Amino acid sequence: MGRKRDVDAEVVRRLQDGDEDALREAIGLHGEVVLGMARRILFEPTMAEEVAQDTFLTLWRRPGAFDPSRGSLKTFLVGVARNKAIDLVRKEEARSRAGDQLMAEAETAQTAENPTERLEERREVREALSRLSEVQREAIVLAYFGGRTYREVAAELDVPEGTAKTRLRDGLIKLKDLLNKSSTN
Repeated sequence: MGRKRDVDAEVVRRLQDGDEDALREAIGLHGEVVLGMARRILFEPTMAEEVAQDTFLTLWRRPGAFDPSRGSLKTFLVGVARNKAIDLVRKEEARSRAGDQLMAEAETAQTAENPTERLEERREVREALSRLSEVQREAIVLAYFGGRTYREVAAELDVPEGTAKTRLRDGLIKLKDLLNKSSTN
């Protein structure tokens, strides 16, 4: 344990002196675990690689941010990567929500011309929702009417993220089928 801390301290000292070889050494020592953390959060390989690269760029720019008394360099870098990956997920989700909101506003503007038609559509959606399974309906209501991300849905329902995604996907497929059937009748 002491040997690793000594290596960490030496690498950081060399980074503070602007030694590029020290950065290569840090990447060699901790690159895989940093990339692994980014992949667990992002799932998109290109984005995970960008986060890993940005993590080491942060170390290069501010090696003094690492405090050996608080833990190892590996732990520090994994924490930086985790925070950067979470920030990227939040940014992407916000961008997606903004796009969804614009689409909803555009649809509302189109349907607002005929209030009777809009009331009928709402009735059809409520009826179709009532025909979904309880777990599908609950996930869809939280996500689409409650404005939550699939991760937030998973947390609120206390289920794995994959389960929340499956409930949302299956529920939306069934909802689409039900609404298509009601519009052809």
